[in-house]
Amino acid sequence: MNIGIVHEAPRPTKSSRELLEAFRELGVNAKYYRISKLSGFFGENGLRIRYGKRIIELDAVVVRSLGAITTTEQLLKRIGLLREMELKGIVVVNPSEAFLKARDKYTSLLLLSKHGVPVPDTIVTEDVQVVVEAVKEWGTVVIKPMIGSLGFGSVKVNDPDIAFRVARTLLSLGHPVYVQRYIEKPGRDIRIFTVGHNVLAAAYRIAAPGQWKTNVAQGAITEPARVNEELREIALRVADILSLEYAGIDVAESPNGGYYVLEANVAPLWEGLARATGIKPAKAIAEHVVNLVRR
Repeated sequence: MNIGIVHEAPRPTKSSRELLEAFRELGVNAKYYRISKLSGFFGENGLRIRYGKRIIELDAVVVRSLGAITTTEQLLKRIGLLREMELKGIVVVNPSEAFLKARDKYTSLLLLSKHGVPVPDTIVTEDVQVVVEAVKEWGTVVIKPMIGSLGFGSVKVNDPDIAFRVARTLLSLGHPVYVQRYIEKPGRDIRIFTVGHNVLAAAYRIAAPGQWKTNVAQGAITEPARVNEELREIALRVADILSLEYAGIDVAESPNGGYYVLEANVAPLWEGLARATGIKPAKAIAEHVVNLVRR
């Protein structure tokens, strides 16, 4: 069995190295591939995948990153390559369509909302006045990049004038404005890690003193969290709706005791969760991928 770990970093990242080791412990041949160096060929000789000049044969790939996308054409090529792999019978985790849906915060929350999953009030607009009115109505909002990670680029705003300036700046760069009503959290949120149809582990992500962001990359600390039946059902529904074979699902606890899904991460990092819980997601992901190939 041949497994590829796909990323764009020149050298394997920590999570990629852990996946490589987990597959090798299962007796599976696993190698690291940069997505920019993967090429798809199709024609009268069928579908073939190349890495550089070499034709490679794979049974499955675990996609950790599509890399820094700078053009629509680049995104289409990389997603098209994953689709070609799927057509060739290669197991792609997470699948290409799931990657597209979950990477786009607008589309993913729209789908979750349609299926009755609780999400924050959200607006996506190219009209700066709509953003200003949202701040006036909701009081405090978070303006986020539609495609982003680790909490970078998210801004909490409660002043309509500041919201106006932020929105104008984004629109001048050709970016639609993604606005959410701010959920008053108890200084933390919950990262729930799912693999297959199971909740593997969960951790509280506790914001650093004086900060509101709960991303580990922004200085948050983690502690183990207990997943009750309601949280378990929410997390598994999110993974199912977005067709995610594994995911990091971020959930906020509201003051009234309810829950809101903030986002679903299609290629989550897990260092903070592993440190808090002692559970190694790489091993569970590797076992799940091997089982998918053997079905």
